[in-house]
Amino acid sequence: MKKDNPIIADRDSSNRNKRDLIERHNSEKSLLGSKIAKSDLRQKRTGKNQHKGLIVIGLLVLIFFILLIVLIYKLPDSPKLPEDDSLQPIESANVETILEFSLHDATKYYPFGNQLIYLSQDQITLKNYAGKDTYQERIDFERPVGVYNENYFVAGDRNSGQIIVLDSHGKKFSLHLDGRFAGAYFGGEQYLAIIEENPDQPGFVHIINMQTGEKMLLIQFFESGYPLAVSFSNNLDFFDILLTNIKGSMIQPVIKRYDLNGNQIGQKLPDDYPFLYGKIDHDSNDNIVITSTSNILVLNLEQEKPIAGYAPGKVYEIAAGTELTAFASTHVEGSLQIVEWDPEKQTFNEKEVAIGTSIDNFTYSEDYITVNDGNKVKVFDRKSGTLVLDQIVTADIVRIGINSNQIVLITDQGVKILNL
Repeated sequence: MKKDNPIIADRDSSNRNKRDLIERHNSEKSLLGSKIAKSDLRQKRTGKNQHKGLIVIGLLVLIFFILLIVLIYKLPDSPKLPEDDSLQPIESANVETILEFSLHDATKYYPFGNQLIYLSQDQITLKNYAGKDTYQERIDFERPVGVYNENYFVAGDRNSGQIIVLDSHGKKFSLHLDGRFAGAYFGGEQYLAIIEENPDQPGFVHIINMQTGEKMLLIQFFESGYPLAVSFSNNLDFFDILLTNIKGSMIQPVIKRYDLNGNQIGQKLPDDYPFLYGKIDHDSNDNIVITSTSNILVLNLEQEKPIAGYAPGKVYEIAAGTELTAFASTHVEGSLQIVEWDPEKQTFNEKEVAIGTSIDNFTYSEDYITVNDGNKVKVFDRKSGTLVLDQIVTADIVRIGINSNQIVLITDQGVKILNL
């Protein structure tokens, strides 16, 4: 039996191993090539996808900006807001004390534009805010009283007929009545109506030329009643006098109209409204507005019936002017409300504005109405009808005034200015 040739067997085995190695190498090489090829393919596909993604994102961004531009272009113009020069509400105003004095002196001071008037029984003085006297005169008044607007100050004696009229520069003129001074009413810068009362005669109304101090007219009422108030028309071409008369046991209000030559041109007797009216004004249409402590009546001399009436219960104050504004309450001790008269619609409009329950002092200008209840000061904007200031002042307020955008307070400590 032949033995296998070990050398040949080993050679065959070696050859087989070489073939296996070559085949395995070729197989691995083929597999690696396949993987590389697939990887290259994936990289190519990924590159293409990334490129496509960037293109898509770029297109989306471009479309977004195009749409944004179109949208902005198509938007309507911003509406123009109406010009509003009314004062916006403020939390508190800066308080400045410009002059110090005691309560005894406070009752003798009056706000007068950007100046002050000191009026006592023996002296009348015009002062600036620094306390410097710009005009002074010795007087002899028993019961001095001041009536004033933004241009003129009328100092009268309730126990005599002495009257002194000041403007911002000093004394304008003086007058003397036979009876007693009982009130003054301004007709713009041209006229002054003065009511004279005399215990032995019916009342008188004097019409004074403000520029010269000349007495233009003297109107006496023998049977019509007692004159209570006067109001000039908007164009100053006539004036109305409010009188009261006693008809039996009833109070009868009487309104008489005169031109500036002293001719009576109209009369009204609202018999169905027997209240003691103490104030008369004109609205922007020259309708007559008379006010008692409990109601307001709007009249036209050419109409038999009143245009409108408003009876809230208690009327505190009336601010005349282009817009007529009342402060009233439905109950004597109730909360106050602002009531505006609309001359075009001929209606009274109640406004929901927190005011309080009482008014100690009241004043108004073309722009503002200012009141105080105790040491609380409230300022209303007449254009917007809103409350722009509600502030407590640490002082007892005696009088209040308005000078442009300043509220002037005469207090027991001195003169304080609130800058709006």
